[in-house]
Amino acid sequence: MTLYPKIINVKSSHLAIKMMAIISLIIAGICMIINACTSTRFLWSLIVIAGIVYTWVTVTYSIRRNINIASSVMIQLIAISILTLCIDYILGYSGWAINLAIPIIICVANVTIFILTLVSVHRYLKYAVYQLIIFVLSMIPLIIFFAFPGVITTPIFMIISSSIALFTFVCSLILCGRSIMEELDRRLHM
Repeated sequence: MTLYPKIINVKSSHLAIKMMAIISLIIAGICMIINACTSTRFLWSLIVIAGIVYTWVTVTYSIRRNINIASSVMIQLIAISILTLCIDYILGYSGWAINLAIPIIICVANVTIFILTLVSVHRYLKYAVYQLIIFVLSMIPLIIFFAFPGVITTPIFMIISSSIALFTFVCSLILCGRSIMEELDRRLHM
């Protein structure tokens, strides 16, 4: 029995990453060729390519060590939102991404950050910046709704997601606001 962790062979992990990149390119190429030969109605191969890009963003971000889980939630919020917008655009833009999918993604991200805050109240400062960024990103559909009328055709989901974002942000500040002020006082000698 050893007390030390098993050392990963760097050369074999780089080889595995290169092999997966080659396989991803081959899959994307094959899908583009099949799409060009069989269907001209819409470019479904772009959905596959968007999925591959999303997978690579997620995997490369997740492989890095010592990553704050809140930053992972933020990256997933951004990446999945972009992926759903790409899919909606490729399929002819019916608006389901901005009307339904993105509000659901925003709700999940805000609730996840809120649960992280509740579970680790003493380490809230670690999540505070990401929660603020996610809150600001959550308000973008609300800004789009008022700035560009007609883009969001079903505002109820946007209103619900913005309300949940505001609620979780305010609750987190109420629950952990004192800890944040104490931490700022300790670190900044205020």
